[in-house]
Amino acid sequence: MKTRILKAGYLLALISLFSLFLYSYLAIPLWDYDFWWHMANGRYIVENQAVPDNDPFSYTSDLAENKNLFPRYQAVVLKQYWLAQVIFYLIYKTFGDAGMIFLRSILLTLALLFVYMGLKRDRIRLYVIFPLLFMAYFSLQSHIGERPVLFTVLFSVPCYLLLDNFRRTRGRSLLLLIPLMLLWANLHGGFIIGAAVIVTFILGETVDLLFKRVVYSKKDLRFFYQTTIIALAATLINPNGLDPLVVALTDLRFFTKDIQEYQQIFVLYWYKTQPVDPEYIGLLFLSLIVFFARGRKMPLTSVLLLIGLTAMSLSAVRFMGYYTLIGTLIVWPEIDHILTGLFNRRISRRAQDAMAVIFVVLMLVSFTGYFVMSGKFEMIKFGKASGKSVPVAAVDFIENNRIEGNLFNDFGFGGYVVWRLYPWKKNFIDTRSLNSIIIQEYTWIIDAAESSKGKKLIEGKAPLWQRLLEHYQVEIILLDSLRAGGDLPPILLKLLDDETWKPVFVDIISVVFVKNKDENRELISRYGISKEFVYDAIMARATQNAMVTGSPTHLIAIGDLFYKRGMMKESVTAYEYAVKRLPRSHSLRRRLEEIKKEFEKK
Repeated sequence: MKTRILKAGYLLALISLFSLFLYSYLAIPLWDYDFWWHMANGRYIVENQAVPDNDPFSYTSDLAENKNLFPRYQAVVLKQYWLAQVIFYLIYKTFGDAGMIFLRSILLTLALLFVYMGLKRDRIRLYVIFPLLFMAYFSLQSHIGERPVLFTVLFSVPCYLLLDNFRRTRGRSLLLLIPLMLLWANLHGGFIIGAAVIVTFILGETVDLLFKRVVYSKKDLRFFYQTTIIALAATLINPNGLDPLVVALTDLRFFTKDIQEYQQIFVLYWYKTQPVDPEYIGLLFLSLIVFFARGRKMPLTSVLLLIGLTAMSLSAVRFMGYYTLIGTLIVWPEIDHILTGLFNRRISRRAQDAMAVIFVVLMLVSFTGYFVMSGKFEMIKFGKASGKSVPVAAVDFIENNRIEGNLFNDFGFGGYVVWRLYPWKKNFIDTRSLNSIIIQEYTWIIDAAESSKGKKLIEGKAPLWQRLLEHYQVEIILLDSLRAGGDLPPILLKLLDDETWKPVFVDIISVVFVKNKDENRELISRYGISKEFVYDAIMARATQNAMVTGSPTHLIAIGDLFYKRGMMKESVTAYEYAVKRLPRSHSLRRRLEEIKKEFEKK
């Protein structure tokens, strides 16, 4: 009876925990910048019954002078996600925001469920599984966007489990690896991770076999090699063949060097642009323990995978989730082996069962308390993050007023622009980052560059950013009021001081400018707003973000806004707070000293 009650209690605790996970994911609105161009591409594929060969969404890519210098990279981005994009589009078309939020939440929760199944297979104690699942949940926080990468997050765990199960049991479930890899290769380019896991198993098991650390029958060995090789071959059945691997090894670094998720995690910790992830640091520490305490007794495959995943996670934030998910399944059976020996020698089985019940209850209560106190039990609204990352109102304004002319848009807003306005209006750029020439020119404009090499302009010559806007015949400008890092886009401040452009719309996340010309007189007269009002809107956002994150870049933005308004004392105060957050930044200290000197003169 006690055993039944204990099992029922464990089951209830598990259901409760996974319900917490699912609810917290459901409570997050659609927020990812990439989601909208994935949707636009899915719509294009459905309507045209073909994947695009060239970029249909950007007017800058149509120009002969902007011939793409990386055509293979462009082809991979345009075609690699086709199946995921079609799925996203059809679900969104049928069920709207709620449908996509449900899909995202189910995929993430299933990934956690597979982790649980792997830990349960290794007979890890439930009171140990609970915190491990919670750690895995936190590791997925960087993957909660509505992107095809969700399928890589999900598929990476069963890919490992299928191979590991065969290594242990010689079971024929390994055959499932073939359809899994075929499907994965048409959903997301991250199938390369799955291919790398397969190759690692082939290499590791072959070496262990040669050194007689494992024993396979000829039948099992033939089955293993045939199945894994067919699974690898199945990944070639996608619109790009081997190109995703070639691009990952050659072109990718050029396009990802300035994207935060591709930055090294300890660099972000150093500059305090990302909070420390205790679950990741903890797993790194445990991995070291396992290497030293159990390394020689572990299968070579497990050692190679752990080394490879650790190196990947250290090289880019993007890979931390995979390291935590698969690393947990590798590391914790070894840690459990160590702990079992200690517990069995010192604590009776009955006492261990009592401890287990107490631990499970305490953890369930504490996890529930965390979700409640952290605000993750907000009312589920099934909508877009219109106050954070999706410029719904700004695009509504452009569409409702049928503002004609080419649009220069913020990098992050480009996907939503084409989702809403294509084919009437194309964008300047979006987060696909397809064309290196456009990326460079966008950077010059957004940074309000005076010249391409930072040289002083000849008197009377227009700055580079103005010449580029003229070259592309830009009539409308849609900007995010703060950049992804939290600082002010320099072009925004320039435009507010330039009579050629007039702000006609502002909300908590975006600003719309139109060219000050006769065709826009009525629009400007009706909707024109003062630059002080724009400053106030940006200040409200920067202040709110600074209070939540404590990010030094938000404090710098506040300091710059005060400076522009002539409020020197307040600007100095904001910069002093920023310096406290980033004491090693010499450029920040220099800027603070410059403002102080100006303040003292006044």
